[in-house]
Amino acid sequence: MNAPSLPVTPVAVSIPPLPVPRHVLAEGELLWPTWTLVAVITLLGDFLFWKYSPGLSLAIFAAAVATLMLLRNGRAALKVRVLLPFGLLLVSAVQTAIEISFTNIAIIAALFAILMGELYYKRLAAGWARWSESIVAWLGAPARWIWLALAIGEQPISRSGTTARLSEQLLRSIRIGLPAVLLLGLFCGVFASGNRIFADYLARYADQLKVWLLSFDFSVARFFFWAFLATIALVFIRPRTGAATTRQWARPIPEWRRADASMAFWQSAMILASLNALFFAVNTIDVVYLWMHTAVPEGMKGKEFLHEGVNSLITATVLAGMVLTFLFQQSSDVTQPATLKGLAFAWVAQNLVLIAGVFLRLKLYVDTEEMTAKRVYVACFLLLVTLGFGFLCAHVRSGRGAGRLIWRNTVTTFGLFFALQFLDVLGWVCRFNVERGTANPEGMNFNVPYQLTLGPNAWPVLLRAAETLPPGLLRDDVRLGLREVAGSEKQVVESNWRESQVRRDRNAAALLTWAKPLGPLTPAERESNVIQQYYETLRTLRITWDD
Repeated sequence: MNAPSLPVTPVAVSIPPLPVPRHVLAEGELLWPTWTLVAVITLLGDFLFWKYSPGLSLAIFAAAVATLMLLRNGRAALKVRVLLPFGLLLVSAVQTAIEISFTNIAIIAALFAILMGELYYKRLAAGWARWSESIVAWLGAPARWIWLALAIGEQPISRSGTTARLSEQLLRSIRIGLPAVLLLGLFCGVFASGNRIFADYLARYADQLKVWLLSFDFSVARFFFWAFLATIALVFIRPRTGAATTRQWARPIPEWRRADASMAFWQSAMILASLNALFFAVNTIDVVYLWMHTAVPEGMKGKEFLHEGVNSLITATVLAGMVLTFLFQQSSDVTQPATLKGLAFAWVAQNLVLIAGVFLRLKLYVDTEEMTAKRVYVACFLLLVTLGFGFLCAHVRSGRGAGRLIWRNTVTTFGLFFALQFLDVLGWVCRFNVERGTANPEGMNFNVPYQLTLGPNAWPVLLRAAETLPPGLLRDDVRLGLREVAGSEKQVVESNWRESQVRRDRNAAALLTWAKPLGPLTPAERESNVIQQYYETLRTLRITWDD
Protein backbone atom coordinates (compact mmCIF):
# COMPACT_ATOMS: atom_id res chain seq x y z
CA MET A 1 0.00 0.00 0.00
CA ASN A 2 1.41 3.33 -1.05
CA ALA A 3 1.98 6.02 1.56
CA PRO A 4 -0.07 9.15 1.16
CA SER A 5 1.76 11.88 -0.74
CA LEU A 6 2.55 15.07 1.18
CA PRO A 7 1.95 18.49 -0.39
CA VAL A 8 5.14 20.02 -1.73
CA THR A 9 5.63 23.74 -1.04
CA PRO A 10 7.81 25.45 -3.66
CA VAL A 11 10.84 27.20 -2.18
CA ALA A 12 12.00 30.42 -3.83
CA VAL A 13 15.72 30.26 -4.46
CA SER A 14 17.49 33.61 -4.73
CA ILE A 15 20.08 33.50 -7.52
CA PRO A 16 22.45 36.48 -7.45
CA PRO A 17 22.66 38.29 -10.77
CA LEU A 18 25.77 37.89 -12.85
CA PRO A 19 28.28 40.68 -12.28
CA VAL A 20 28.08 43.43 -14.84
CA PRO A 21 31.36 43.61 -16.75
CA ARG A 22 33.32 46.74 -15.86
CA HIS A 23 34.27 48.45 -19.08
CA VAL A 24 37.10 50.97 -18.93
CA LEU A 25 36.39 52.34 -22.40
CA ALA A 26 33.31 54.29 -23.34
CA GLU A 27 31.14 52.81 -26.04
CA GLY A 28 32.80 53.37 -29.40
CA GLU A 29 35.90 54.98 -27.85
CA LEU A 30 39.19 54.50 -29.67
CA LEU A 31 42.57 54.64 -27.99
CA TRP A 32 44.66 56.04 -30.81
CA PRO A 33 43.61 59.72 -30.21
CA THR A 34 44.66 59.39 -26.57
CA TRP A 35 47.95 57.73 -27.51
CA THR A 36 48.67 60.38 -30.13
CA LEU A 37 47.93 63.40 -27.92
CA VAL A 38 49.86 61.95 -24.95
CA ALA A 39 52.88 61.42 -27.21
CA VAL A 40 52.60 64.96 -28.62
CA ILE A 41 52.43 66.56 -25.16
CA THR A 42 55.32 64.41 -23.88
CA LEU A 43 57.57 65.28 -26.82
CA LEU A 44 56.62 68.95 -26.60
CA GLY A 45 57.36 69.06 -22.86
CA ASP A 46 60.71 67.36 -23.38
CA PHE A 47 61.62 69.83 -26.13
CA LEU A 48 60.59 72.86 -24.05
CA PHE A 49 61.72 71.99 -20.51
CA TRP A 50 64.54 69.42 -20.45
CA LYS A 51 67.61 71.24 -19.09
CA TYR A 52 65.87 74.62 -19.48
CA SER A 53 64.24 76.90 -16.91
CA PRO A 54 60.56 77.77 -17.46
CA GLY A 55 59.81 80.99 -19.31
CA LEU A 56 58.26 81.34 -22.74
CA SER A 57 58.27 77.54 -22.74
CA LEU A 58 55.64 77.47 -19.98
CA ALA A 59 53.34 79.74 -21.99
CA ILE A 60 53.64 77.51 -25.07
CA PHE A 61 53.12 74.31 -23.07
CA ALA A 62 50.06 75.55 -21.14
CA ALA A 63 48.42 76.95 -24.28
CA ALA A 64 49.16 73.75 -26.25
CA VAL A 65 47.74 71.43 -23.58
CA ALA A 66 44.57 73.53 -23.22
CA THR A 67 44.09 73.65 -27.00
CA LEU A 68 44.55 69.88 -27.36
CA MET A 69 41.99 69.33 -24.59
CA LEU A 70 39.45 71.33 -26.59
CA LEU A 71 40.29 69.54 -29.84
CA ARG A 72 39.94 66.17 -28.08
CA ASN A 73 36.36 67.05 -27.10
CA GLY A 74 35.33 68.45 -30.50
CA ARG A 75 32.07 70.39 -30.74
CA ALA A 76 31.22 69.64 -27.11
CA ALA A 77 33.89 72.19 -26.14
CA LEU A 78 32.20 75.06 -27.98
CA LYS A 79 30.32 76.41 -24.97
CA VAL A 80 30.69 79.60 -22.98
CA ARG A 81 31.45 77.69 -19.77
CA VAL A 82 34.42 76.11 -21.58
CA LEU A 83 35.60 78.93 -23.83
CA LEU A 84 35.66 81.54 -21.02
CA PRO A 85 38.20 79.71 -18.80
CA PHE A 86 40.09 78.71 -21.94
CA GLY A 87 40.42 82.37 -22.96
CA LEU A 88 41.48 83.44 -19.47
CA LEU A 89 44.01 80.61 -19.42
CA LEU A 90 45.55 81.79 -22.69
CA VAL A 91 45.84 85.32 -21.27
CA SER A 92 47.56 83.98 -18.14
CA ALA A 93 49.83 81.80 -20.29
CA VAL A 94 50.95 84.87 -22.21
CA GLN A 95 51.75 86.54 -18.88
CA THR A 96 54.21 83.73 -18.04
CA ALA A 97 56.22 84.83 -21.08
CA ILE A 98 56.31 88.35 -19.58
CA GLU A 99 57.02 87.38 -15.98
CA ILE A 100 56.45 84.18 -14.01
CA SER A 101 55.05 84.68 -10.53
CA PHE A 102 53.26 82.72 -7.81
CA THR A 103 49.89 84.31 -8.60
CA ASN A 104 50.43 83.53 -12.27
CA ILE A 105 51.04 79.82 -11.64
CA ALA A 106 48.14 79.62 -9.15
CA ILE A 107 45.71 81.15 -11.65
CA ILE A 108 46.81 78.78 -14.44
CA ALA A 109 46.31 75.77 -12.13
CA ALA A 110 42.85 77.01 -11.11
CA LEU A 111 41.82 77.60 -14.72
CA PHE A 112 43.00 74.13 -15.74
CA ALA A 113 40.83 72.66 -12.95
CA ILE A 114 37.84 74.66 -14.21
CA LEU A 115 38.50 73.71 -17.83
CA MET A 116 38.80 70.00 -17.01
CA GLY A 117 35.65 70.10 -14.93
CA GLU A 118 33.61 71.72 -17.68
CA LEU A 119 34.95 69.36 -20.36
CA TYR A 120 34.91 65.98 -18.62
CA TYR A 121 32.47 66.17 -15.70
CA LYS A 122 29.41 67.83 -17.21
CA ARG A 123 27.03 65.31 -15.60
CA LEU A 124 27.82 66.81 -12.17
CA ALA A 125 26.33 70.04 -10.86
CA ALA A 126 27.92 73.18 -12.27
CA GLY A 127 30.64 74.88 -10.27
CA TRP A 128 32.65 73.41 -7.42
CA ALA A 129 31.28 69.88 -7.91
CA ARG A 130 32.89 69.71 -11.37
CA TRP A 131 36.04 71.63 -10.57
CA SER A 132 36.87 69.66 -7.43
CA GLU A 133 36.55 66.46 -9.46
CA SER A 134 39.47 67.72 -11.55
CA ILE A 135 41.60 67.95 -8.40
CA VAL A 136 40.62 64.37 -7.50
CA ALA A 137 41.70 63.32 -11.01
CA TRP A 138 45.08 65.03 -10.54
CA LEU A 139 45.64 63.27 -7.22
CA GLY A 140 44.94 59.93 -8.88
CA ALA A 141 47.07 60.64 -11.97
CA PRO A 142 49.51 57.66 -11.57
CA ALA A 143 46.54 55.25 -11.56
CA ARG A 144 45.74 56.26 -15.14
CA TRP A 145 48.44 53.85 -16.31
CA ILE A 146 46.45 50.97 -14.79
CA TRP A 147 43.40 52.21 -16.69
CA LEU A 148 45.43 52.39 -19.91
CA ALA A 149 46.67 48.80 -19.52
CA LEU A 150 43.10 47.60 -18.98
CA ALA A 151 41.85 49.72 -21.87
CA ILE A 152 44.40 48.26 -24.26
CA GLY A 153 43.20 44.79 -23.37
CA GLU A 154 39.60 45.87 -24.00
CA GLN A 155 40.31 47.67 -27.28
CA PRO A 156 38.87 45.66 -30.24
CA ILE A 157 41.56 44.29 -32.58
CA SER A 158 39.22 43.71 -35.51
CA ARG A 159 35.96 44.99 -36.93
CA SER A 160 34.14 42.05 -35.40
CA GLY A 161 34.90 43.45 -31.93
CA THR A 162 37.37 40.73 -30.92
CA THR A 163 39.64 41.68 -28.00
CA ALA A 164 42.91 40.17 -26.79
CA ARG A 165 45.42 40.48 -23.97
CA LEU A 166 48.08 43.16 -24.10
CA SER A 167 50.86 40.69 -25.00
CA GLU A 168 48.77 39.27 -27.81
CA GLN A 169 48.04 42.75 -29.14
CA LEU A 170 51.73 43.64 -29.15
CA LEU A 171 52.61 40.42 -30.95
CA ARG A 172 49.83 41.08 -33.46
CA SER A 173 51.12 44.62 -34.10
CA ILE A 174 54.62 43.25 -34.78
CA ARG A 175 53.23 40.67 -37.17
CA ILE A 176 51.26 43.37 -38.99
CA GLY A 177 54.22 45.73 -39.38
CA LEU A 178 57.05 43.26 -39.98
CA PRO A 179 56.30 42.46 -43.68
CA ALA A 180 56.16 46.15 -44.54
CA VAL A 181 59.48 46.81 -42.79
CA LEU A 182 61.20 43.92 -44.54
CA LEU A 183 59.90 44.88 -47.98
CA LEU A 184 60.81 48.54 -47.34
CA GLY A 185 64.39 47.50 -46.54
CA LEU A 186 64.54 45.26 -49.60
CA PHE A 187 63.41 47.93 -52.05
CA CYS A 188 65.64 50.59 -50.43
CA GLY A 189 68.58 48.30 -51.10
CA VAL A 190 67.47 47.79 -54.69
CA PHE A 191 67.12 51.50 -55.35
CA ALA A 192 70.37 52.36 -53.53
CA SER A 193 72.32 49.93 -55.72
CA GLY A 194 71.16 51.64 -58.90
CA ASN A 195 70.72 55.25 -57.81
CA ARG A 196 73.84 56.97 -56.44
CA ILE A 197 72.01 60.10 -55.27
CA PHE A 198 69.45 58.05 -53.35
CA ALA A 199 72.28 56.00 -51.83
CA ASP A 200 74.06 59.21 -50.71
CA TYR A 201 70.86 60.45 -49.06
CA LEU A 202 70.42 57.15 -47.22
CA ALA A 203 74.05 57.18 -46.05
CA ARG A 204 73.82 60.79 -44.87
CA TYR A 205 70.59 60.20 -42.94
CA ALA A 206 72.02 57.01 -41.45
CA ASP A 207 75.10 58.91 -40.23
CA GLN A 208 72.94 61.68 -38.74
CA LEU A 209 70.76 59.10 -36.99
CA LYS A 210 73.84 57.39 -35.60
CA VAL A 211 75.28 60.67 -34.29
CA TRP A 212 71.91 61.59 -32.78
CA LEU A 213 71.55 58.24 -31.03
CA LEU A 214 75.11 58.34 -29.66
CA SER A 215 74.75 61.93 -28.39
CA PHE A 216 71.19 61.66 -27.09
CA ASP A 217 70.72 61.90 -23.33
CA PHE A 218 69.27 58.51 -22.36
CA SER A 219 69.76 59.15 -18.65
CA VAL A 220 67.52 57.69 -15.94
CA ALA A 221 66.46 61.21 -14.96
CA ARG A 222 65.19 61.86 -18.47
CA PHE A 223 63.16 58.65 -18.52
CA PHE A 224 61.53 59.71 -15.26
CA PHE A 225 60.90 63.14 -16.79
CA TRP A 226 59.18 61.48 -19.76
CA ALA A 227 57.05 59.42 -17.39
CA PHE A 228 56.08 62.57 -15.50
CA LEU A 229 55.11 64.40 -18.70
CA ALA A 230 53.18 61.41 -20.04
CA THR A 231 51.29 61.10 -16.76
CA ILE A 232 50.33 64.78 -16.90
CA ALA A 233 49.28 64.39 -20.53
CA LEU A 234 47.19 61.30 -19.80
CA VAL A 235 45.31 62.88 -16.91
CA PHE A 236 44.55 66.03 -18.94
CA ILE A 237 43.58 64.28 -22.17
CA ARG A 238 41.77 61.24 -20.72
CA PRO A 239 41.08 61.75 -16.99
CA ARG A 240 39.24 59.30 -14.79
CA THR A 241 35.49 58.94 -15.21
CA GLY A 242 34.83 60.59 -11.88
CA ALA A 243 32.04 60.29 -9.34
CA ALA A 244 28.55 59.41 -10.51
CA THR A 245 27.00 61.96 -8.14
CA THR A 246 28.18 65.14 -6.47
CA ARG A 247 30.73 64.44 -3.76
CA GLN A 248 29.96 65.29 -0.16
CA TRP A 249 32.22 68.34 0.01
CA ALA A 250 30.58 69.88 -3.09
CA ARG A 251 27.00 69.56 -1.88
CA PRO A 252 25.13 72.54 -0.42
CA ILE A 253 25.96 73.14 3.23
CA PRO A 254 22.93 71.91 5.19
CA GLU A 255 21.12 74.13 7.64
CA TRP A 256 22.03 73.43 11.25
CA ARG A 257 18.76 72.57 13.02
CA ARG A 258 18.84 72.58 16.80
CA ALA A 259 16.41 70.60 18.96
CA ASP A 260 15.91 73.52 21.33
CA ALA A 261 15.63 76.75 19.30
CA SER A 262 15.41 78.92 22.45
CA MET A 263 18.68 77.55 23.84
CA ALA A 264 20.35 77.94 20.43
CA PHE A 265 19.27 81.59 20.28
CA TRP A 266 20.54 82.44 23.75
CA GLN A 267 23.81 80.58 23.18
CA SER A 268 24.39 82.55 19.98
CA ALA A 269 23.44 85.82 21.65
CA MET A 270 25.82 85.19 24.55
CA ILE A 271 28.66 84.35 22.14
CA LEU A 272 28.14 87.52 20.11
CA ALA A 273 27.69 89.74 23.19
CA SER A 274 30.84 88.48 24.93
CA LEU A 275 32.96 88.71 21.78
CA ASN A 276 31.64 92.21 21.11
CA ALA A 277 32.83 93.20 24.56
CA LEU A 278 36.28 91.68 24.00
CA PHE A 279 36.70 93.31 20.60
CA PHE A 280 35.55 96.64 22.06
CA ALA A 281 38.31 96.43 24.66
CA VAL A 282 40.97 95.61 22.05
CA ASN A 283 39.77 98.39 19.76
CA THR A 284 39.82 100.86 22.66
CA ILE A 285 43.48 100.00 23.31
CA ASP A 286 44.24 100.49 19.63
CA VAL A 287 42.50 103.86 19.60
CA VAL A 288 44.44 105.03 22.67
CA TYR A 289 47.90 103.87 21.62
CA LEU A 290 47.78 104.02 17.82
CA TRP A 291 45.00 106.28 16.66
CA MET A 292 45.35 109.09 19.23
CA HIS A 293 48.96 108.96 20.39
CA THR A 294 50.55 106.94 17.54
CA ALA A 295 52.81 105.39 20.16
CA VAL A 296 54.16 101.97 20.97
CA PRO A 297 53.69 100.60 24.53
CA GLU A 298 56.68 101.07 26.81
CA GLY A 299 59.21 98.28 26.97
CA MET A 300 58.34 96.95 23.52
CA LYS A 301 60.19 97.42 20.26
CA GLY A 302 58.21 99.15 17.54
CA LYS A 303 58.94 96.55 14.85
CA GLU A 304 58.04 93.70 17.19
CA PHE A 305 54.80 95.41 18.24
CA LEU A 306 53.78 95.99 14.63
CA HIS A 307 54.63 92.45 13.48
CA GLU A 308 52.81 90.74 16.34
CA GLY A 309 49.85 93.08 16.12
CA VAL A 310 49.33 92.51 12.41
CA ASN A 311 49.56 88.73 12.67
CA SER A 312 47.25 88.36 15.69
CA LEU A 313 44.63 90.82 14.46
CA ILE A 314 44.44 89.19 11.02
CA THR A 315 43.93 85.82 12.70
CA ALA A 316 41.22 87.29 14.92
CA THR A 317 39.28 88.80 12.00
CA VAL A 318 39.43 85.58 9.95
CA LEU A 319 38.22 83.53 12.93
CA ALA A 320 35.44 86.08 13.52
CA GLY A 321 34.21 85.65 9.97
CA MET A 322 34.17 81.86 10.37
CA VAL A 323 32.26 82.07 13.67
CA LEU A 324 29.63 84.39 12.19
CA THR A 325 29.19 82.13 9.17
CA PHE A 326 28.76 79.13 11.47
CA LEU A 327 26.27 80.84 13.78
CA PHE A 328 24.07 82.06 10.93
CA GLN A 329 23.94 78.63 9.32
CA GLN A 330 21.40 77.71 12.00
CA SER A 331 17.69 77.52 11.26
CA SER A 332 15.78 80.75 10.60
CA ASP A 333 13.85 80.60 13.90
CA VAL A 334 17.22 81.07 15.64
CA THR A 335 18.92 83.59 13.33
CA GLN A 336 16.04 85.84 12.23
CA PRO A 337 15.37 87.76 15.49
CA ALA A 338 16.51 91.37 15.23
CA THR A 339 18.51 91.10 18.47
CA LEU A 340 20.85 88.47 17.07
CA LYS A 341 21.25 90.31 13.77
CA GLY A 342 22.01 93.53 15.64
CA LEU A 343 24.73 91.83 17.68
CA ALA A 344 26.16 90.33 14.47
CA PHE A 345 26.24 93.70 12.69
CA ALA A 346 27.88 95.25 15.75
CA TRP A 347 30.57 92.58 15.70
CA VAL A 348 31.15 93.15 11.97
CA ALA A 349 31.62 96.84 12.73
CA GLN A 350 34.10 95.94 15.49
CA ASN A 351 36.02 93.78 13.01
CA LEU A 352 36.15 96.63 10.51
CA VAL A 353 37.64 98.86 13.20
CA LEU A 354 40.14 96.08 13.92
CA ILE A 355 41.06 95.92 10.23
CA ALA A 356 41.52 99.68 10.19
CA GLY A 357 43.94 99.24 13.10
CA VAL A 358 45.92 96.69 11.08
CA PHE A 359 46.11 99.16 8.19
CA LEU A 360 47.42 101.78 10.61
CA ARG A 361 50.05 99.34 11.89
CA LEU A 362 51.12 98.71 8.29
CA LYS A 363 51.40 102.45 7.73
CA LEU A 364 53.52 102.88 10.87
CA TYR A 365 55.76 100.01 9.74
CA VAL A 366 56.26 101.62 6.35
CA ASP A 367 56.89 105.03 7.93
CA THR A 368 59.47 103.72 10.40
CA GLU A 369 61.04 100.99 8.24
CA GLU A 370 60.20 100.75 4.51
CA MET A 371 57.69 99.39 2.08
CA THR A 372 58.07 95.67 1.38
CA ALA A 373 56.34 93.21 -0.93
CA LYS A 374 54.90 91.41 2.08
CA ARG A 375 53.25 94.61 3.30
CA VAL A 376 51.58 95.05 -0.09
CA TYR A 377 50.22 91.51 -0.11
CA VAL A 378 49.01 91.85 3.49
CA ALA A 379 47.12 94.99 2.46
CA CYS A 380 45.54 93.08 -0.45
CA PHE A 381 44.53 90.33 1.96
CA LEU A 382 42.93 92.87 4.28
CA LEU A 383 40.92 94.27 1.38
CA LEU A 384 39.68 90.74 0.68
CA VAL A 385 38.72 90.30 4.34
CA THR A 386 36.89 93.63 4.30
CA LEU A 387 34.90 92.60 1.22
CA GLY A 388 34.24 89.27 2.92
CA PHE A 389 32.66 91.04 5.87
CA GLY A 390 30.49 93.01 3.45
CA PHE A 391 29.30 89.73 1.93
CA LEU A 392 28.81 88.40 5.46
CA CYS A 393 26.50 91.31 6.27
CA ALA A 394 24.39 90.43 3.23
CA HIS A 395 24.40 86.80 4.38
CA VAL A 396 23.20 87.75 7.88
CA ARG A 397 20.53 90.06 6.48
CA SER A 398 19.12 87.65 3.88
CA GLY A 399 19.47 84.45 5.89
CA ARG A 400 20.45 82.40 2.84
CA GLY A 401 22.78 79.40 2.91
CA ALA A 402 26.52 79.76 3.32
CA GLY A 403 27.15 78.42 -0.19
CA ARG A 404 26.44 81.80 -1.78
CA LEU A 405 28.75 83.52 0.73
CA ILE A 406 31.59 81.09 0.00
CA TRP A 407 31.06 81.48 -3.75
CA ARG A 408 31.27 85.29 -3.58
CA ASN A 409 34.49 85.17 -1.58
CA THR A 410 35.99 82.61 -3.97
CA VAL A 411 35.23 84.74 -7.02
CA THR A 412 36.67 87.83 -5.32
CA THR A 413 39.87 85.98 -4.41
CA PHE A 414 40.23 84.67 -7.95
CA GLY A 415 39.73 88.18 -9.33
CA LEU A 416 42.44 89.60 -7.06
CA PHE A 417 44.93 86.88 -7.98
CA PHE A 418 44.13 87.26 -11.67
CA ALA A 419 44.81 91.01 -11.49
CA LEU A 420 47.98 90.68 -9.38
CA GLN A 421 49.72 88.47 -11.94
CA PHE A 422 49.91 91.43 -14.35
CA LEU A 423 51.09 94.04 -11.82
CA ASP A 424 54.74 94.93 -11.29
CA VAL A 425 54.47 94.88 -7.50
CA LEU A 426 58.19 94.50 -6.80
CA GLY A 427 59.06 97.35 -9.16
CA TRP A 428 56.49 99.57 -7.47
CA VAL A 429 57.86 98.71 -4.01
CA CYS A 430 61.40 99.65 -5.06
CA ARG A 431 60.21 102.87 -6.73
CA PHE A 432 58.27 103.86 -3.60
CA ASN A 433 61.25 103.27 -1.30
CA VAL A 434 63.76 105.05 -3.53
CA GLU A 435 61.55 108.07 -4.18
CA ARG A 436 60.70 108.43 -0.51
CA GLY A 437 64.33 107.90 0.51
CA THR A 438 65.58 110.58 -1.89
CA ALA A 439 62.78 113.11 -1.31
CA ASN A 440 64.69 114.73 1.56
CA PRO A 441 68.19 115.70 0.35
CA GLU A 442 69.51 116.06 3.91
CA GLY A 443 68.24 112.73 5.25
CA MET A 444 68.55 110.81 1.98
CA ASN A 445 68.51 107.06 2.69
CA PHE A 446 66.93 103.75 1.67
CA ASN A 447 67.83 100.10 2.24
CA VAL A 448 69.96 99.28 -0.81
CA PRO A 449 70.49 95.54 0.00
CA TYR A 450 66.75 94.92 0.27
CA GLN A 451 66.01 96.77 -2.99
CA LEU A 452 68.56 94.56 -4.74
CA THR A 453 66.78 91.41 -3.52
CA LEU A 454 63.61 92.52 -5.34
CA GLY A 455 65.21 91.25 -8.54
CA PRO A 456 64.86 92.36 -12.17
CA ASN A 457 61.78 94.50 -11.47
CA ALA A 458 63.87 96.80 -9.28
CA TRP A 459 66.83 97.22 -11.63
CA PRO A 460 65.40 100.06 -13.79
CA VAL A 461 64.64 102.11 -10.66
CA LEU A 462 68.09 101.48 -9.19
CA LEU A 463 69.80 102.25 -12.51
CA ARG A 464 68.14 105.67 -12.55
CA ALA A 465 69.16 106.19 -8.92
CA ALA A 466 72.77 105.25 -9.76
CA GLU A 467 72.89 108.07 -12.30
CA THR A 468 70.76 110.74 -10.60
CA LEU A 469 71.84 110.49 -6.95
CA PRO A 470 74.44 113.03 -5.88
CA PRO A 471 77.93 111.65 -5.23
CA GLY A 472 78.15 110.02 -1.83
CA LEU A 473 77.95 106.77 0.10
CA LEU A 474 74.37 105.97 -0.98
CA ARG A 475 75.18 106.33 -4.66
CA ASP A 476 78.34 104.24 -4.24
CA ASP A 477 76.32 101.49 -2.52
CA VAL A 478 73.76 101.43 -5.36
CA ARG A 479 76.47 101.22 -8.00
CA LEU A 480 78.40 98.50 -6.17
CA GLY A 481 75.24 96.47 -5.67
CA LEU A 482 74.21 96.74 -9.32
CA ARG A 483 77.67 95.72 -10.52
CA GLU A 484 77.60 92.66 -8.26
CA VAL A 485 74.14 91.66 -9.50
CA ALA A 486 75.21 92.19 -13.11
CA GLY A 487 78.09 89.78 -12.60
CA SER A 488 75.64 86.99 -11.76
CA GLU A 489 73.12 87.80 -14.49
CA LYS A 490 75.20 87.26 -17.62
CA GLN A 491 73.56 83.90 -18.16
CA VAL A 492 70.19 85.69 -18.58
CA VAL A 493 71.28 87.31 -21.84
CA GLU A 494 72.88 84.05 -22.97
CA SER A 495 69.80 81.94 -22.07
CA ASN A 496 67.84 79.91 -24.60
CA TRP A 497 64.65 81.35 -26.10
CA ARG A 498 62.65 78.80 -24.08
CA GLU A 499 63.73 80.53 -20.85
CA SER A 500 62.92 84.05 -21.99
CA GLN A 501 60.75 86.35 -19.87
CA VAL A 502 60.16 89.75 -21.43
CA ARG A 503 60.35 91.88 -18.30
CA ARG A 504 63.39 90.12 -16.82
CA ASP A 505 65.33 89.95 -20.10
CA ARG A 506 64.71 93.60 -20.95
CA ASN A 507 65.83 94.79 -17.52
CA ALA A 508 68.83 92.42 -17.52
CA ALA A 509 69.99 93.74 -20.89
CA ALA A 510 69.82 97.33 -19.58
CA LEU A 511 71.72 96.35 -16.42
CA LEU A 512 74.49 94.56 -18.30
CA THR A 513 74.85 97.42 -20.78
CA TRP A 514 75.27 99.85 -17.89
CA ALA A 515 77.71 97.65 -15.96
CA LYS A 516 79.92 96.54 -18.86
CA PRO A 517 82.19 99.67 -18.97
CA LEU A 518 82.63 99.52 -15.16
CA GLY A 519 83.87 95.94 -15.09
CA PRO A 520 83.47 93.34 -12.32
CA LEU A 521 83.98 94.13 -8.65
CA THR A 522 87.43 93.80 -7.15
CA PRO A 523 87.87 91.47 -4.12
CA ALA A 524 88.04 94.50 -1.85
CA GLU A 525 84.81 95.95 -3.26
CA ARG A 526 83.07 92.60 -2.86
CA GLU A 527 83.88 92.71 0.86
CA SER A 528 82.03 96.03 1.31
CA ASN A 529 79.12 96.27 3.74
CA VAL A 530 76.45 96.68 1.10
CA ILE A 531 77.46 93.49 -0.74
CA GLN A 532 77.66 91.46 2.48
CA GLN A 533 74.29 92.80 3.66
CA TYR A 534 72.78 92.01 0.26
CA TYR A 535 73.73 88.33 0.46
CA GLU A 536 72.71 88.16 4.10
CA THR A 537 69.29 89.64 3.27
CA LEU A 538 68.93 87.21 0.36
CA ARG A 539 69.67 84.25 2.63
CA THR A 540 67.21 85.50 5.23
CA LEU A 541 64.43 85.90 2.68
CA ARG A 542 65.01 82.44 1.25
CA ILE A 543 64.95 80.84 4.71
CA THR A 544 62.13 82.74 6.43
CA TRP A 545 60.15 84.24 3.54
CA ASP A 546 59.88 87.32 5.72
CA ASP A 547 60.53 90.41 3.65
